[in-house]
Amino acid sequence: MSRTRHSSPPPATLLHNRAFLLLWAAYGISAMGDHISEMAVLKWMGAMESPNMTRLQALMNFMFMLPFFLIGPVNGMLADRLPRRRIMIAADLIRAGLMLGFAQLLAVFGRLGDIGAFVPLMLVGVFAALFSPARSALLPTLIREDQLVRANAMTSGLGVIATMVAVVIGGKLADHFAPRVSFMVDAGTFLASAACLLMIPRTPRPAAPPAGGVGALIEAVTYVRRHRRVIQLMLVAVVVWSCGAAVRSMMPALVHHAYDRDRYTDIGIFQGFLGLGLLTGALVLTLLGDALRGDIAISWSLAGISAAVGVIALTALDRLSGSPWLSAGTAHHIGAVAVVVAGMFSAGVMTSYNAMMQRIVPDRLRGRVFGLTDLVSIGGLLLSTGLLGLVPWPGIDAWLGWIMLAVAGIVLAAAVASMVVRLRRGPIRGKRRFWWNLNEFYCRFWFRLRRIGPCTVPGEGPVVLVCNHASPIDPLLLIASTPHRVLGFMIAREYADLPIFRHLIGMIGCIPVRRDGHDAAAVRTALRRLSAGEAVGVFLEGGIPRPGQEVRPKEGAALLALRTGATIVPAHISGVRYDGRVARTFFRRHRAEVRFGCPIRPPRDAAGRPERREVAELTDLLMERIRELGRP
Repeated sequence: MSRTRHSSPPPATLLHNRAFLLLWAAYGISAMGDHISEMAVLKWMGAMESPNMTRLQALMNFMFMLPFFLIGPVNGMLADRLPRRRIMIAADLIRAGLMLGFAQLLAVFGRLGDIGAFVPLMLVGVFAALFSPARSALLPTLIREDQLVRANAMTSGLGVIATMVAVVIGGKLADHFAPRVSFMVDAGTFLASAACLLMIPRTPRPAAPPAGGVGALIEAVTYVRRHRRVIQLMLVAVVVWSCGAAVRSMMPALVHHAYDRDRYTDIGIFQGFLGLGLLTGALVLTLLGDALRGDIAISWSLAGISAAVGVIALTALDRLSGSPWLSAGTAHHIGAVAVVVAGMFSAGVMTSYNAMMQRIVPDRLRGRVFGLTDLVSIGGLLLSTGLLGLVPWPGIDAWLGWIMLAVAGIVLAAAVASMVVRLRRGPIRGKRRFWWNLNEFYCRFWFRLRRIGPCTVPGEGPVVLVCNHASPIDPLLLIASTPHRVLGFMIAREYADLPIFRHLIGMIGCIPVRRDGHDAAAVRTALRRLSAGEAVGVFLEGGIPRPGQEVRPKEGAALLALRTGATIVPAHISGVRYDGRVARTFFRRHRAEVRFGCPIRPPRDAAGRPERREVAELTDLLMERIRELGRP
């Protein structure tokens, strides 16, 4: 895929990747440019003296984002056909020129009324919309695939820092200087972004799609229609962008009317709390990396956003009622904390769906698909801001609490829907799904588990998974590395009798076995499960050998496979440390790696009684395959 675009592989760490760091910096500086003039524009419009601040902020958001909806797909096609770095440089330079003449543009278009006054913002938005899909499509070509979550989290985090700085600086500039000063500072940010992009090593032109014009767009639409998961991610983007824009549009009025603050700096600082939350969420995701599944992060983050917005709504309802319980200061503090929480979970949603889209969509279509994502997500944003800004609602600021409460309900419905979709997908369901997800996160984060190569366990039919035994956590590692099958391991009976693990071991279907090797009941259970088409895991060495110790492999796995005709999949675990203390192994950090080998399909013994020689030969073969997987 995109890896073929490099003459040499990308650096192992993002902080050593010069091209990524320059793109990262350019995005952050450009994000600052998108927000630094907002308070100056509100001042130009006399927002503090208006009873409809929500409408003015919503109109600002609407006009700036309108180009993302109107020309998003076209910009996506350009990102698939032209050098993406050059597209971004051109967008920055043109935006810098517009900001240098922004005051004159406001004076000219302001004669057309409130809506006309925001036309200059729409012009800036045209080139912001050109920048966005080019950046999203360029990022995966500069890094390794396993760095996507961290790269997106770092990018989102820097963009948030830039936004926080921008709204605070913008508020102070609006309080102390004429709006023209803000516009000049804004132009400088776009020039700095272009300078960073110029220093990125030249990247090849994307491979042109076979169809041109409308045909290229139809190809992308057809791809999206055939991929349900991409559609689901797009719907998540719609919910986040539309509801987030609605809440952000109401923030100036919330601060001014509900929390009794009357400075543009106060509004900027409160919006900065949202940025602080986004930054916190980005830092958490940077720490977690790929340990947390994207679909899980999306579900729980949507629920968190809903709860946080609900708290903000309750503070507004209380303060705007005739007899508030909360003082303005207390309500402000509660609202600020809730905004931080909402931002933190918003980062979880946005980073996760971006990384999942970048993994799913092939490079030749990525720009157009992100353009389509911009189209539908900005469509939702325009709907929410249009309802707040274009519809003439006299005294809309008095309804802030109820509007926010409705937004919280919409996000909660999206959270429930995403959870239902996730829990219905795949073979592992019910309570077992929860424990399976928890185990996967535990292994990938704490044990730093990596699966080297594909998982070769067949999706259906009887399977005997055979592996070396390196530590007590081996079953957890293999379960976490096999996302599409339920694995029931044959484990020592003393583990199954532990009070802490007894319920969990029974839920995931493990088979307790006596260590003396004479356990007919366990063998019958394993045969019954294999005959039912299930997968059973067996550690060929029986116990955990000491380092350097040669152990004669047990013949039980070969016997099970020959009697049932089950496919055998060899696997090897490395990177774990075990010193004989079981409990310590679960709490210490490892760098666990799992490798799966090619499946082996032995002939089934018709009589169900394979010869001793056949069992011994197959056992030796399996042991050799496992050792081969462990050799460098």
